[in-house]
Amino acid sequence: MILYFSTFTRCKSHQIYSDIMIDKYLDYSFFFRFFESFSKAGIEGVDPGDPLLVELDRLMEMNNQLFYITDVIMLDILFISKRVSDMFGIEPERVSAGFFLTTTLPDDQKRHHLIRAKLISIAQELYIQKGGTRIISTNVRAKNPEGRDVNLLYQCFLFYSKIPYESTFHILVITDITDLKKIHKGFHFYMGEDISYFRYPDEKLLMSGNIFSNTEFNIIELIEAGLSSKEIAKKLFRSIHTITTHRSNIIKKSGLSNITEVIREQKVKGLL
Repeated sequence: MILYFSTFTRCKSHQIYSDIMIDKYLDYSFFFRFFESFSKAGIEGVDPGDPLLVELDRLMEMNNQLFYITDVIMLDILFISKRVSDMFGIEPERVSAGFFLTTTLPDDQKRHHLIRAKLISIAQELYIQKGGTRIISTNVRAKNPEGRDVNLLYQCFLFYSKIPYESTFHILVITDITDLKKIHKGFHFYMGEDISYFRYPDEKLLMSGNIFSNTEFNIIELIEAGLSSKEIAKKLFRSIHTITTHRSNIIKKSGLSNITEVIREQKVKGLL
């Protein structure tokens, strides 16, 4: 079965469906339909037996996902799907705005925190300019309720709206991609306005933004922290020649002129 949906845009009719076709079980239009259907009446009071919510819950289980809607300006979760119990071992009513950061593995926590801070900053920009949308998509590693390491994709659709009241909201979809695709080097990251990144993950999506290996990104972090090549070599138990080679590869991969520009670009993205 094929459904149609549109980019969420601020328009007079508030219509959010148009001409992008996606297989039903991969169809993110349901999230927009949910927001549009229930925002006027109050998302907090959604009837668990409503057919749209029942269908969403079915899709979440099928796709190993959960989703939630947040007023980002107020840092208030308006709705979260019941799948959070299965994926994170916590009841929906107990989830706070900062909960998911606490589940992230230590090696990925700094990046998760920086991207979260960038998300809040963008939400404030959209609120001030009274319009616009953004997509932020990345993966981080976490522990599931059974204590197993899992790889989770966070896909955030940020938008300004006057319904149900004036604020910047986000629809955030979390997908367990542990068994979908092994990202051997680096991590997926996208930040921009391309709605195509707000879709069920495939290999092309997951590999986008995957420029630097984990070692290379770690070296970028250490350079930004002020360490010399000799100090980085000692910290990472590598030779100075190896670190120098990594630095050269980092610049070559980035297409920039020097490591200072690389660091500046990563800061703009919110990754440093």
